[in-house]
Amino acid sequence: MFIDSEKEATIMWSLLSEPGDQLAHLIFANRGPAAISDFKSGKAKGLWAELVHNHAPEFGFELPALLERFALRIDNLSVSQRVERAIRWSAKPVFPADSPALWIKFQDLGHSAPYMLWVAGDITALEQESVAIVGTRRPSPFGIKNCELLVGQLRLPVVSGGASGIDSAAHRAALNLKLPSFAFMAGGIDRAYPLENWPLFHELVRAGGALISETSPGTAPTRFRFLLRNRLIAAAGDSLFVVEAGYRSGSRNSANHARNLGREVYAVPARFGNTVPQGTNAMIKEGLAKAWQMQEGLQIEPDWFQKRIQDAIRDGATSDQQIAIESGISLELVTRNLALMRLN
Repeated sequence: MFIDSEKEATIMWSLLSEPGDQLAHLIFANRGPAAISDFKSGKAKGLWAELVHNHAPEFGFELPALLERFALRIDNLSVSQRVERAIRWSAKPVFPADSPALWIKFQDLGHSAPYMLWVAGDITALEQESVAIVGTRRPSPFGIKNCELLVGQLRLPVVSGGASGIDSAAHRAALNLKLPSFAFMAGGIDRAYPLENWPLFHELVRAGGALISETSPGTAPTRFRFLLRNRLIAAAGDSLFVVEAGYRSGSRNSANHARNLGREVYAVPARFGNTVPQGTNAMIKEGLAKAWQMQEGLQIEPDWFQKRIQDAIRDGATSDQQIAIESGISLELVTRNLALMRLN
């Protein structure tokens, strides 16, 4: 694979930087590939200090730490080795000029936009309208079902994070409907996480989607990088949907990113009493997300009465009267709740 000097400099800069580093992005946006020469020649301290002072003086206090980080990293980095490693994993570097419509979406991130991406698969469909779908890693059965229904209703390419739970359900639902699906990783593609989802990752690549990361092969998926990865999920989708989430979660982080980017944010309301998905109700109440009114087929978790009715049926009760006797619920409540359960 031929990498010209400008692309090589872009890759090197991305290796020296951390995802979402606004100061590093500001410098590269103004200096371009020459920024690498600035650093290697020892001119960076003066040139960059003046540049930062003129464009974003609030970043000035971060410059010494950035210079130190670059100095610690630069002698241990090889662009050719990273590219060769990517090729071994059927991946390649992708630059803004290779996918201009996608980078128009990323431009909304300002100085948090990625310089380039490492891609295994085809990202062509990401240049079209797509939806980001996120949620808890520990969903209820109803959350999984609602995620499948949501993908079926939207019928658009799906962007998510490849995690267990709602992310996986969204990717799987897209595959089942022959829709392209895209998983953004927090570490290098060769360190895609979680390990148990590798078969799923291979499937989405073979089906016309892609595994994507802004960090190079070999990069560890750390907690910090997971949170910053979320901004790419939010930017790549034209809208973002939260199916189930806790009060404090990566899904809320993604929703905040999407809201700040001007994307529409929706959350599937949860029945009160179930502690797993109450974060979606909180997002709706706070105005962070709009309530997504699911169409026919919404799976609602049973309330306390309905759970007792289900237990009675599992124990062999068939008639309304037998269910009332077994569950200890009045015959009127049994009849009413059975009717509601059949509707759902």
